[in-house]
This record gives sequence, C-alpha cells and structure tokens, in this order.
Amino acid sequence: MTKNLIIIPARKGSKRIKNKNIVSVLNRPLILWTIDYAKKLSKKKFDIIVASDCNKIKQICLKNDIFFLKRPKKISSDHSTMHEVIFYVYNKINIKYNYIILLQPTSPLREPGLVDEAIKILDNNKKFD
Repeated sequence: MTKNLIIIPARKGSKRIKNKNIVSVLNRPLILWTIDYAKKLSKKKFDIIVASDCNKIKQICLKNDIFFLKRPKKISSDHSTMHEVIFYVYNKINIKYNYIILLQPTSPLREPGLVDEAIKILDNNKKFD
C-alpha cells in the first residue's frame, strides 16, 4: 500500500498577525480548516502531522486525533525555511513515504480534488523523482 504524508507547519510566532494560525475564521481556528481538509484526504492513505511550537495548536491536534510533533526553536523563527521543517519531520518519524504534501494553514481555501490531481500528475509524469 502506498503511503503519503501530509505536513502542516504551524509555528506560533508571527510578525504581522499575532497567533495567526489560531485566529478565529468563521468561528473556527484557522489551522482547523487545514486539519479538516487533511482528514478528508487521510481516508485515501495519508498520514497527517502538524509540526508546531505552539501548545494551543497541540491542544487542537489532540482534540482532533492529529499527530503533533513539537517543532524545535531553531526551526521556528521568521528565518526558518519550509525545507528545514520538512526534513526535520521526515527525519524524526523515519518512515518511507511515496509523497510528502505540505499544507499551509494560512491558505485554507483549497479545491476538494487538488491533492489527488497533483498526485495523479506526479504518478503519470516520469520526469519527477
């Protein structure tokens, strides 16, 4: 069985909007929109990990049966890259995945078939490794 990983990076610090990942949008924390989207995909062979340094986000994950991985301070700053976060998560869990999907909580508006379509394109195009 092919397994894919969804990583949701959600650090607590933000220069412009304080606690932006847990700000209420339509009466729900912003990150919950992305978690719910990921959970719908998880029925199709996806593991979900939220990588964060925020205890409030950890509580949201626990309430929603989502695996939470504590993000270290060294990759939780304004200067941290998504590349660093992805490699940190991947190396921590040490599981081989076919694809790793990054879903930003600050971009909650996604078409329902977006991830499936992206995987189909990758599967059908042998140029990607």
